[in-house]
Amino acid sequence: MSNRIYYFSATGNTLSIARTFAAELGDTEVISIADLDRTDEVSFEGADTVGIFFPVYCFGVPSIVQKFVERIQPGYKGYVYSFCTCSGMKGSAANLLEDLLKKLDIKLANEFSTVMPSNYIPQTVLPPDEHIQKQLAKAEKEAKGFATQVRERKHAEVLRIYPFDIFSDLVAKRAVDYLSDSDYDRWFWTTEQCDSCGLCEKICPESNIVLMNNIPVWRGHCTLCMGCIQWCPKEAVQFRQVTLNRKRYHHPDIKAEDMILKICK
Repeated sequence: MSNRIYYFSATGNTLSIARTFAAELGDTEVISIADLDRTDEVSFEGADTVGIFFPVYCFGVPSIVQKFVERIQPGYKGYVYSFCTCSGMKGSAANLLEDLLKKLDIKLANEFSTVMPSNYIPQTVLPPDEHIQKQLAKAEKEAKGFATQVRERKHAEVLRIYPFDIFSDLVAKRAVDYLSDSDYDRWFWTTEQCDSCGLCEKICPESNIVLMNNIPVWRGHCTLCMGCIQWCPKEAVQFRQVTLNRKRYHHPDIKAEDMILKICK
């Protein structure tokens, strides 16, 4: 039996869940979506189960994951499932992913989600460390239980409640599309604490950051994953003024080296 997990993660939450899931399943290859060649088709052939793991953005699917799905070869008949990490509600993420896969004649057999600490620092003040640890422990426990369902090939329909699902899908899709097409990254800047280490450039999943004259420059195609802010060892990267003195977060079991793109290693 061969299992495969494709994941997108900016601050380690989803990567941690993917690793936990893979350990429970056994014989599982874990692949970073950000590391894949954006010009290549994606083939699920050779895998008995395929999981697509990602964080919820604006109650929807991150643009980098949408583009990944659009490159999948149609017609795969194996067991495909999704796993969303979110800070509260998963919104329409599973619905939208199911719709994308349906266009490829691929059935979403099951979908899972769990609540984890938010990394969207412009709108989030982190709770106490004790609360975060409880949240992470609960998420890991849930992931192990969900892995059992995948091993047993259990199926579950994605919940849709008409007409709220249609409205929710539309709002989520438009919100994600707007963010990915906007120039929101003009609000990123660095303080004098920046030491030009280049980590932000190496971990950016969209290769949107370059060092120019030893200063990070955002180039206008940001997915707003907040990885650059959360991983900066000097806490020099800021978004507007709101992130000044705001506590940073990345999953405690994930290291910066785990997030660096392969092409930068």
